[in-house]
Amino acid sequence: MKRRLLPYLMMLFGWLLLPGMLVAQSDAPLRVEFPAAKDQHDYNMAVADTMGLFVFYDAGSISVDTNRWICLHYDTNLVKINTSNIKLPPLTDFVASDYCDGILYLLLQKRMPKKSPPRTFIVAITPEKRTFEVSEIDGIQANDLSGIYATDGQLLLLATDSKSDLVYFYQPSLHQLTTLSDIFSYQVEFCTADTAARRWLIGLHQVTSAQGDLFLYEYSWADGSANLTRFPQQLPDHTNVLCQTARAFPLNADTVLLLGTYNNLSDRHSVNLHSGVYSVLFSHHQFDTLQTYNFTSLKSGSAANTPNANLNLQLQLGASTCTSEQYSIVSEVYYPDYSYTYNNHYNDYNYYSSAPTTVFLGYQFVNAYITTFDQTGHLLWDHYFPLTSISNMQLGPVVSLSYTEEDALIYYARNNRIFSTLINGYETLEKLTSMNIETMSTRDVVEYNQGTEMQRWYGDNFLVSGYQYLRNRDKATKAKRFVFFINKLEYR
Repeated sequence: MKRRLLPYLMMLFGWLLLPGMLVAQSDAPLRVEFPAAKDQHDYNMAVADTMGLFVFYDAGSISVDTNRWICLHYDTNLVKINTSNIKLPPLTDFVASDYCDGILYLLLQKRMPKKSPPRTFIVAITPEKRTFEVSEIDGIQANDLSGIYATDGQLLLLATDSKSDLVYFYQPSLHQLTTLSDIFSYQVEFCTADTAARRWLIGLHQVTSAQGDLFLYEYSWADGSANLTRFPQQLPDHTNVLCQTARAFPLNADTVLLLGTYNNLSDRHSVNLHSGVYSVLFSHHQFDTLQTYNFTSLKSGSAANTPNANLNLQLQLGASTCTSEQYSIVSEVYYPDYSYTYNNHYNDYNYYSSAPTTVFLGYQFVNAYITTFDQTGHLLWDHYFPLTSISNMQLGPVVSLSYTEEDALIYYARNNRIFSTLINGYETLEKLTSMNIETMSTRDVVEYNQGTEMQRWYGDNFLVSGYQYLRNRDKATKAKRFVFFINKLEYR
Protein backbone atom coordinates (compact mmCIF):
# COMPACT_ATOMS: atom_id res chain seq x y z
CA MET A 1 0.00 0.00 0.00
CA LYS A 2 1.37 3.39 -0.96
CA ARG A 3 2.09 5.91 1.78
CA ARG A 4 1.35 9.58 1.38
CA LEU A 5 1.04 12.85 3.23
CA LEU A 6 -2.43 13.18 4.74
CA PRO A 7 -4.03 15.88 6.89
CA TYR A 8 -4.75 14.83 10.44
CA LEU A 9 -8.49 14.84 10.91
CA MET A 10 -10.73 15.50 13.92
CA MET A 11 -14.30 14.58 14.68
CA LEU A 12 -16.60 17.44 15.56
CA PHE A 13 -16.34 16.90 19.32
CA GLY A 14 -12.57 16.45 19.38
CA TRP A 15 -12.35 12.64 19.30
CA LEU A 16 -9.26 11.36 17.55
CA LEU A 17 -9.81 9.09 14.58
CA LEU A 18 -8.52 5.57 14.23
CA PRO A 19 -6.04 5.05 11.38
CA GLY A 20 -8.56 3.04 9.39
CA MET A 21 -11.01 5.93 9.45
CA LEU A 22 -8.54 8.55 8.35
CA VAL A 23 -9.17 8.54 4.62
CA ALA A 24 -12.97 8.20 4.86
CA GLN A 25 -13.54 11.04 7.34
CA SER A 26 -14.29 14.45 5.81
CA ASP A 27 -14.34 16.74 8.87
CA ALA A 28 -11.98 19.68 9.21
CA PRO A 29 -8.23 18.91 9.49
CA LEU A 30 -6.29 19.34 12.69
CA ARG A 31 -5.37 23.01 12.45
CA VAL A 32 -5.11 26.12 14.59
CA GLU A 33 -5.49 29.73 13.45
CA PHE A 34 -4.46 33.00 15.05
CA PRO A 35 -5.99 36.30 13.92
CA ALA A 36 -3.44 38.72 12.53
CA ALA A 37 -3.33 42.23 11.14
CA LYS A 38 -3.17 42.09 7.36
CA ASP A 39 0.36 41.58 6.05
CA GLN A 40 1.83 41.74 9.57
CA HIS A 41 3.94 38.73 10.57
CA ASP A 42 3.70 38.90 14.36
CA TYR A 43 3.69 35.23 15.39
CA ASN A 44 6.62 32.90 16.07
CA MET A 45 6.61 29.12 16.37
CA ALA A 46 9.07 26.64 17.91
CA VAL A 47 8.78 22.86 18.15
CA ALA A 48 9.79 20.65 21.08
CA ASP A 49 9.59 17.17 19.57
CA THR A 50 6.93 15.00 21.26
CA MET A 51 6.53 17.62 24.00
CA GLY A 52 4.49 19.72 21.57
CA LEU A 53 5.00 23.13 20.05
CA PHE A 54 4.97 26.75 21.20
CA VAL A 55 3.48 29.85 19.61
CA PHE A 56 4.61 33.15 21.08
CA TYR A 57 4.19 36.83 20.28
CA ASP A 58 4.57 40.33 21.71
CA ALA A 59 1.21 41.27 23.26
CA GLY A 60 2.08 44.90 23.90
CA SER A 61 3.27 47.24 26.62
CA ILE A 62 2.49 46.82 30.32
CA SER A 63 4.83 49.61 31.43
CA VAL A 64 7.29 52.10 29.97
CA ASP A 65 10.16 49.61 29.93
CA THR A 66 8.34 46.26 29.80
CA ASN A 67 6.29 44.36 27.22
CA ARG A 68 4.25 41.22 27.80
CA TRP A 69 4.93 38.25 25.55
CA ILE A 70 2.32 35.49 25.43
CA CYS A 71 3.63 31.94 25.00
CA LEU A 72 1.09 29.25 24.11
CA HIS A 73 1.96 25.57 24.57
CA TYR A 74 0.18 23.00 22.36
CA ASP A 75 0.36 19.22 22.60
CA THR A 76 0.90 16.89 19.65
CA ASN A 77 -2.83 17.07 18.79
CA LEU A 78 -2.62 20.89 18.62
CA VAL A 79 -4.65 21.21 21.80
CA LYS A 80 -3.60 24.15 23.97
CA ILE A 81 -2.37 22.97 27.37
CA ASN A 82 -0.69 26.01 28.88
CA THR A 83 -0.30 29.79 28.58
CA SER A 84 2.67 31.70 29.97
CA ASN A 85 3.38 35.43 30.23
CA ILE A 86 6.99 36.46 29.64
CA LYS A 87 8.25 39.98 30.41
CA LEU A 88 10.79 41.48 28.02
CA PRO A 89 11.89 45.02 27.06
CA PRO A 90 9.97 46.82 24.27
CA LEU A 91 11.15 46.30 20.68
CA THR A 92 12.64 42.90 21.46
CA ASP A 93 12.74 40.61 18.43
CA PHE A 94 12.67 36.82 18.26
CA VAL A 95 15.75 35.42 16.47
CA ALA A 96 15.75 31.61 16.56
CA SER A 97 15.09 28.53 18.70
CA ASP A 98 16.48 25.06 19.36
CA TYR A 99 15.37 22.08 21.44
CA CYS A 100 17.69 19.71 23.31
CA ASP A 101 17.49 17.41 26.35
CA GLY A 102 13.97 18.43 27.27
CA ILE A 103 14.60 22.19 27.12
CA LEU A 104 13.46 24.59 24.41
CA TYR A 105 15.74 27.61 24.03
CA LEU A 106 14.41 30.86 22.54
CA LEU A 107 16.93 33.49 21.45
CA LEU A 108 15.73 37.12 21.45
CA GLN A 109 17.50 40.43 20.97
CA LYS A 110 16.74 44.10 21.50
CA ARG A 111 18.78 46.35 19.25
CA MET A 112 19.88 49.54 20.96
CA PRO A 113 20.25 53.03 19.45
CA LYS A 114 23.50 54.69 18.46
CA LYS A 115 26.61 52.83 19.64
CA SER A 116 25.08 51.07 22.64
CA PRO A 117 25.46 47.26 22.65
CA PRO A 118 22.30 45.22 22.07
CA ARG A 119 20.52 43.34 24.83
CA THR A 120 20.36 39.56 24.35
CA PHE A 121 17.94 37.20 26.11
CA ILE A 122 17.61 33.42 26.39
CA VAL A 123 14.22 32.00 27.38
CA ALA A 124 14.70 28.38 28.55
CA ILE A 125 11.36 26.53 28.54
CA THR A 126 10.94 23.11 30.17
CA PRO A 127 7.75 21.75 28.55
CA GLU A 128 7.36 18.77 30.86
CA LYS A 129 7.30 21.00 33.96
CA ARG A 130 5.57 23.89 32.16
CA THR A 131 8.17 26.32 33.50
CA PHE A 132 10.48 28.88 31.92
CA GLU A 133 13.47 31.00 32.86
CA VAL A 134 14.58 34.27 31.28
CA SER A 135 18.29 35.11 31.28
CA GLU A 136 20.07 38.14 29.87
CA ILE A 137 23.50 37.55 28.32
CA ASP A 138 26.11 40.24 28.80
CA GLY A 139 29.03 40.74 26.45
CA ILE A 140 27.46 40.27 23.02
CA GLN A 141 28.33 43.26 20.85
CA ALA A 142 26.87 42.06 17.54
CA ASN A 143 23.56 43.65 16.54
CA ASP A 144 22.52 40.87 14.16
CA LEU A 145 22.14 37.54 15.93
CA SER A 146 20.92 34.92 13.47
CA GLY A 147 20.95 31.45 15.04
CA ILE A 148 21.14 29.25 18.13
CA TYR A 149 22.34 25.64 18.44
CA ALA A 150 21.84 23.70 21.69
CA THR A 151 23.38 20.55 23.11
CA ASP A 152 24.25 19.11 26.52
CA GLY A 153 23.87 22.39 28.40
CA GLN A 154 25.97 24.21 25.82
CA LEU A 155 24.66 26.90 23.47
CA LEU A 156 26.24 28.23 20.29
CA LEU A 157 25.01 31.64 19.16
CA LEU A 158 25.62 32.90 15.65
CA ALA A 159 25.77 36.54 14.60
CA THR A 160 26.09 37.60 10.99
CA ASP A 161 26.35 40.58 8.69
CA SER A 162 27.18 41.19 5.05
CA LYS A 163 30.95 40.91 5.54
CA SER A 164 31.76 38.55 8.41
CA ASP A 165 30.22 36.45 11.19
CA LEU A 166 30.75 35.93 14.89
CA VAL A 167 30.33 32.75 16.95
CA TYR A 168 29.64 32.80 20.70
CA PHE A 169 29.75 29.82 23.10
CA TYR A 170 27.49 30.11 26.14
CA GLN A 171 27.07 27.93 29.24
CA PRO A 172 23.63 28.74 30.77
CA SER A 173 24.38 27.09 34.13
CA LEU A 174 27.48 29.27 34.65
CA HIS A 175 26.30 32.31 32.63
CA GLN A 176 29.70 32.09 30.92
CA LEU A 177 30.23 33.55 27.43
CA THR A 178 33.26 33.02 25.19
CA THR A 179 33.88 34.10 21.61
CA LEU A 180 35.44 32.36 18.64
CA SER A 181 38.10 34.92 17.84
CA ASP A 182 41.85 35.40 17.40
CA ILE A 183 41.65 34.00 13.86
CA PHE A 184 40.91 35.51 10.45
CA SER A 185 37.62 37.19 9.54
CA TYR A 186 35.17 34.45 8.65
CA GLN A 187 31.68 33.52 7.52
CA VAL A 188 30.06 30.44 9.03
CA GLU A 189 29.24 27.61 6.63
CA PHE A 190 27.81 25.12 9.16
CA CYS A 191 27.59 24.35 12.89
CA THR A 192 27.30 20.75 14.10
CA ALA A 193 27.47 19.28 17.59
CA ASP A 194 29.59 16.13 17.90
CA THR A 195 28.18 14.86 21.20
CA ALA A 196 30.33 11.70 21.24
CA ALA A 197 33.51 13.81 21.30
CA ARG A 198 31.87 16.74 23.20
CA ARG A 199 32.93 19.26 20.59
CA TRP A 200 31.52 21.72 18.07
CA LEU A 201 32.37 21.28 14.40
CA ILE A 202 32.17 24.61 12.57
CA GLY A 203 32.85 25.30 8.92
CA LEU A 204 34.46 28.69 8.31
CA HIS A 205 35.03 30.57 5.06
CA GLN A 206 38.02 32.92 5.19
CA VAL A 207 36.63 36.31 4.18
CA THR A 208 40.04 37.80 3.45
CA SER A 209 40.86 35.04 0.95
CA ALA A 210 40.17 35.81 -2.71
CA GLN A 211 38.97 32.21 -3.14
CA GLY A 212 36.98 32.03 0.12
CA ASP A 213 38.99 29.06 1.46
CA LEU A 214 37.07 26.70 3.76
CA PHE A 215 38.35 25.59 7.19
CA LEU A 216 37.08 23.17 9.83
CA TYR A 217 37.16 24.57 13.37
CA GLU A 218 36.91 22.10 16.26
CA TYR A 219 36.01 23.47 19.66
CA SER A 220 35.81 21.19 22.71
CA TRP A 221 33.23 22.22 25.29
CA ALA A 222 34.82 19.70 27.68
CA ASP A 223 38.19 21.44 28.05
CA GLY A 224 37.98 24.54 25.81
CA SER A 225 40.65 23.33 23.37
CA ALA A 226 40.41 24.24 19.66
CA ASN A 227 41.86 23.07 16.36
CA LEU A 228 41.74 24.70 12.90
CA THR A 229 42.27 22.61 9.73
CA ARG A 230 42.07 23.72 6.13
CA PHE A 231 39.96 21.68 3.70
CA PRO A 232 41.90 19.79 0.98
CA GLN A 233 42.58 21.77 -2.17
CA GLN A 234 43.92 19.09 -4.49
CA LEU A 235 42.77 15.78 -5.89
CA PRO A 236 45.13 12.79 -6.24
CA ASP A 237 45.80 13.81 -9.87
CA HIS A 238 46.92 17.25 -8.59
CA THR A 239 43.81 19.00 -9.97
CA ASN A 240 43.13 22.15 -7.97
CA VAL A 241 39.67 22.32 -6.40
CA LEU A 242 37.83 24.67 -4.07
CA CYS A 243 35.41 23.31 -1.45
CA GLN A 244 32.53 25.75 -1.74
CA THR A 245 30.10 24.34 0.84
CA ALA A 246 30.09 21.62 3.49
CA ARG A 247 27.93 19.75 6.01
CA ALA A 248 29.32 17.58 8.83
CA PHE A 249 28.06 14.14 9.95
CA PRO A 250 29.87 12.79 13.05
CA LEU A 251 30.30 9.01 12.71
CA ASN A 252 32.01 8.33 16.06
CA ALA A 253 34.23 10.10 18.57
CA ASP A 254 37.15 10.06 16.11
CA THR A 255 35.67 10.33 12.61
CA VAL A 256 33.47 12.83 10.77
CA LEU A 257 32.03 12.55 7.25
CA LEU A 258 31.92 15.86 5.41
CA LEU A 259 29.78 16.38 2.30
CA GLY A 260 29.46 19.46 0.14
CA THR A 261 29.94 21.03 -3.26
CA TYR A 262 33.22 21.88 -4.96
CA ASN A 263 34.48 23.80 -7.96
CA ASN A 264 37.33 23.12 -10.35
CA LEU A 265 39.54 26.19 -10.30
CA SER A 266 39.61 26.50 -14.07
CA ASP A 267 39.68 30.29 -14.25
CA ARG A 268 39.48 33.35 -12.04
CA HIS A 269 35.76 33.86 -12.72
CA SER A 270 34.69 30.49 -11.30
CA VAL A 271 34.79 31.24 -7.54
CA ASN A 272 31.00 31.35 -7.12
CA LEU A 273 30.29 28.33 -9.31
CA HIS A 274 29.89 24.66 -8.33
CA SER A 275 31.13 21.76 -10.45
CA GLY A 276 29.80 18.85 -8.38
CA VAL A 277 29.62 17.23 -4.96
CA TYR A 278 32.42 15.80 -2.84
CA SER A 279 32.88 13.60 0.22
CA VAL A 280 35.81 13.45 2.60
CA LEU A 281 36.54 11.77 5.94
CA PHE A 282 38.07 13.73 8.81
CA SER A 283 39.75 11.63 11.49
CA HIS A 284 42.09 12.56 14.34
CA HIS A 285 42.26 16.19 13.14
CA GLN A 286 43.28 15.21 9.58
CA PHE A 287 41.46 15.10 6.25
CA ASP A 288 41.52 12.07 3.98
CA THR A 289 41.47 12.29 0.17
CA LEU A 290 38.57 14.09 -1.48
CA GLN A 291 36.15 11.99 -3.52
CA THR A 292 34.46 14.15 -6.17
CA TYR A 293 31.44 13.60 -8.40
CA ASN A 294 30.83 16.10 -11.18
CA PHE A 295 27.17 16.90 -11.81
CA THR A 296 27.49 15.49 -15.33
CA SER A 297 28.60 12.12 -13.93
CA LEU A 298 25.48 11.60 -11.84
CA LYS A 299 23.10 8.91 -13.09
CA SER A 300 20.06 11.12 -12.70
CA GLY A 301 20.01 14.56 -14.24
CA SER A 302 18.81 16.71 -17.10
CA ALA A 303 18.98 15.67 -20.74
CA ALA A 304 21.52 18.43 -21.34
CA ASN A 305 24.22 16.53 -19.46
CA THR A 306 27.06 15.26 -21.63
CA PRO A 307 29.64 12.65 -20.57
CA ASN A 308 33.02 13.90 -19.36
CA ALA A 309 31.92 17.52 -19.52
CA ASN A 310 32.42 20.05 -16.77
CA LEU A 311 29.20 21.61 -15.53
CA ASN A 312 29.51 24.76 -13.40
CA LEU A 313 26.33 25.77 -11.61
CA GLN A 314 25.24 28.57 -9.32
CA LEU A 315 23.61 26.87 -6.35
CA GLN A 316 23.08 26.82 -2.62
CA LEU A 317 23.48 23.87 -0.28
CA GLY A 318 20.12 23.27 1.37
CA ALA A 319 18.86 20.44 3.57
CA SER A 320 21.05 17.68 4.97
CA THR A 321 19.93 14.57 6.82
CA CYS A 322 20.97 11.00 7.51
CA THR A 323 20.04 7.54 8.69
CA SER A 324 22.45 5.04 10.22
CA GLU A 325 23.66 4.11 6.74
CA GLN A 326 22.71 6.96 4.36
CA TYR A 327 23.96 10.56 4.42
CA SER A 328 22.24 13.03 2.10
CA ILE A 329 22.59 16.65 1.02
CA VAL A 330 20.39 18.77 -1.25
CA SER A 331 22.01 21.18 -3.74
CA GLU A 332 19.57 23.71 -5.21
CA VAL A 333 20.35 25.38 -8.55
CA TYR A 334 19.20 28.98 -9.08
CA TYR A 335 19.89 32.12 -11.08
CA PRO A 336 19.22 35.80 -10.32
CA ASP A 337 16.49 37.27 -12.49
CA TYR A 338 16.38 40.91 -13.65
CA SER A 339 14.20 43.09 -15.81
CA TYR A 340 15.64 45.89 -17.91
CA THR A 341 13.88 49.07 -18.99
CA TYR A 342 15.18 52.07 -20.92
CA ASN A 343 14.23 55.66 -20.24
CA ASN A 344 14.67 57.67 -23.41
CA HIS A 345 15.32 61.41 -23.09
CA TYR A 346 17.31 64.35 -24.49
CA ASN A 347 20.33 65.41 -22.50
CA ASP A 348 21.65 68.97 -21.91
CA TYR A 349 23.32 69.02 -25.31
CA ASN A 350 20.09 68.04 -27.07
CA TYR A 351 21.42 64.61 -27.90
CA TYR A 352 18.96 61.74 -27.66
CA SER A 353 20.06 59.09 -25.15
CA SER A 354 18.72 55.98 -23.42
CA ALA A 355 19.36 55.31 -19.71
CA PRO A 356 18.95 51.65 -18.71
CA THR A 357 17.26 50.73 -15.41
CA THR A 358 17.81 47.32 -13.82
CA VAL A 359 15.24 45.82 -11.45
CA PHE A 360 15.99 42.67 -9.43
CA LEU A 361 13.04 40.24 -9.69
CA GLY A 362 14.31 37.53 -7.35
CA TYR A 363 16.16 34.23 -7.42
CA GLN A 364 14.64 31.69 -9.80
CA PHE A 365 15.15 28.10 -8.63
CA VAL A 366 15.58 25.57 -11.43
CA ASN A 367 16.18 22.16 -9.86
CA ALA A 368 17.78 20.34 -6.97
CA TYR A 369 20.29 17.49 -6.83
CA ILE A 370 19.93 15.01 -3.96
CA THR A 371 23.16 13.06 -3.42
CA THR A 372 23.47 10.27 -0.85
CA PHE A 373 26.64 8.62 0.47
CA ASP A 374 27.66 5.77 2.78
CA GLN A 375 29.96 6.05 5.80
CA THR A 376 33.06 5.68 3.64
CA GLY A 377 32.04 8.63 1.44
CA HIS A 378 31.09 6.56 -1.62
CA LEU A 379 28.07 7.73 -3.60
CA LEU A 380 25.07 5.41 -3.09
CA TRP A 381 22.50 7.15 -5.28
CA ASP A 382 21.49 10.55 -6.62
CA HIS A 383 18.20 12.12 -7.64
CA TYR A 384 17.39 15.01 -9.99
CA PHE A 385 14.44 17.01 -8.66
CA PRO A 386 13.00 19.64 -11.07
CA LEU A 387 11.53 22.87 -9.69
CA THR A 388 9.14 25.18 -11.50
CA SER A 389 7.82 28.69 -10.83
CA ILE A 390 9.81 29.19 -7.63
CA SER A 391 11.14 32.69 -7.12
CA ASN A 392 12.39 34.09 -3.81
CA MET A 393 13.70 37.55 -3.08
CA GLN A 394 16.23 36.11 -0.62
CA LEU A 395 18.28 32.93 -0.74
CA GLY A 396 17.18 30.19 1.62
CA PRO A 397 16.50 26.43 1.54
CA VAL A 398 13.56 25.41 -0.65
CA VAL A 399 13.52 21.60 -0.73
CA SER A 400 13.42 19.39 2.38
CA LEU A 401 14.42 15.76 2.70
CA SER A 402 13.29 13.30 5.40
CA TYR A 403 13.75 9.57 5.76
CA THR A 404 10.81 7.29 6.54
CA GLU A 405 12.71 4.12 7.39
CA GLU A 406 14.92 3.64 4.30
CA ASP A 407 12.74 5.63 1.88
CA ALA A 408 13.49 9.30 1.20
CA LEU A 409 10.60 11.77 1.20
CA ILE A 410 11.38 14.93 -0.77
CA TYR A 411 8.97 17.82 -0.27
CA TYR A 412 8.39 21.56 -0.23
CA ALA A 413 5.46 23.92 0.36
CA ARG A 414 4.67 26.69 -2.08
CA ASN A 415 1.74 29.10 -1.90
CA ASN A 416 -1.26 26.94 -0.93
CA ARG A 417 0.14 23.59 -2.07
CA ILE A 418 2.51 20.90 -0.82
CA PHE A 419 4.65 19.03 -3.33
CA SER A 420 6.24 15.68 -2.49
CA THR A 421 7.76 12.55 -3.97
CA LEU A 422 9.04 9.31 -2.41
CA ILE A 423 12.14 7.50 -3.63
CA ASN A 424 14.30 4.59 -2.58
CA GLY A 425 17.72 4.83 -4.16
CA TYR A 426 17.23 5.18 -7.90
CA GLU A 427 13.66 3.86 -7.70
CA THR A 428 10.77 6.33 -7.62
CA LEU A 429 8.10 4.88 -5.33
CA GLU A 430 5.68 7.82 -5.70
CA LYS A 431 5.80 10.33 -8.51
CA LEU A 432 5.82 14.03 -7.74
CA THR A 433 2.33 14.95 -6.51
CA SER A 434 0.73 17.98 -4.91
CA MET A 435 -2.04 18.60 -2.40
CA ASN A 436 -3.81 21.68 -1.08
CA ILE A 437 -3.15 23.01 2.41
CA GLU A 438 -6.45 22.31 4.17
CA THR A 439 -8.38 25.14 5.82
CA MET A 440 -10.91 25.14 8.66
CA SER A 441 -13.85 24.86 6.28
CA THR A 442 -14.36 23.45 2.80
CA ARG A 443 -16.08 26.76 2.02
CA ASP A 444 -12.92 28.76 2.69
CA VAL A 445 -11.26 30.33 -0.32
CA VAL A 446 -7.56 31.17 0.00
CA GLU A 447 -6.94 34.59 -1.53
CA TYR A 448 -3.16 34.42 -1.06
CA ASN A 449 -0.40 32.96 1.15
CA GLN A 450 2.73 34.41 2.72
CA GLY A 451 5.71 32.76 4.37
CA THR A 452 4.49 29.17 3.90
CA GLU A 453 6.88 26.67 5.47
CA MET A 454 6.86 22.92 6.06
CA GLN A 455 8.97 21.01 8.56
CA ARG A 456 9.21 17.58 10.13
CA TRP A 457 7.95 17.57 13.70
CA TYR A 458 8.41 14.10 15.21
CA GLY A 459 8.21 10.58 13.79
CA ASP A 460 6.27 10.75 10.53
CA ASN A 461 4.42 13.91 11.56
CA PHE A 462 4.91 17.24 9.80
CA LEU A 463 3.83 20.84 10.30
CA VAL A 464 2.85 23.42 7.69
CA SER A 465 2.62 27.03 8.84
CA GLY A 466 2.36 30.52 7.43
CA TYR A 467 -0.07 33.36 6.82
CA GLN A 468 -3.25 33.16 4.77
CA TYR A 469 -5.82 35.67 3.61
CA LEU A 470 -9.12 33.75 3.58
CA ARG A 471 -12.67 34.37 2.41
CA ASN A 472 -15.61 32.15 3.32
CA ARG A 473 -18.18 31.63 0.57
CA ASP A 474 -21.02 31.08 3.06
CA LYS A 475 -20.70 34.54 4.54
CA ALA A 476 -20.92 38.11 3.37
CA THR A 477 -18.36 39.55 0.98
CA LYS A 478 -16.65 41.38 3.85
CA ALA A 479 -16.27 38.17 5.90
CA LYS A 480 -12.55 37.81 5.29
CA ARG A 481 -9.74 37.00 7.68
CA PHE A 482 -5.96 37.20 7.71
CA VAL A 483 -4.52 34.47 9.94
CA PHE A 484 -1.37 32.74 11.04
CA PHE A 485 -2.10 29.02 10.65
CA ILE A 486 -0.55 25.73 11.69
CA ASN A 487 -1.59 22.44 10.08
CA LYS A 488 -0.48 18.98 11.16
CA LEU A 489 0.16 16.30 8.53
CA GLU A 490 1.02 12.64 8.83
CA TYR A 491 2.93 10.56 6.34
CA ARG A 492 1.05 7.28 6.20
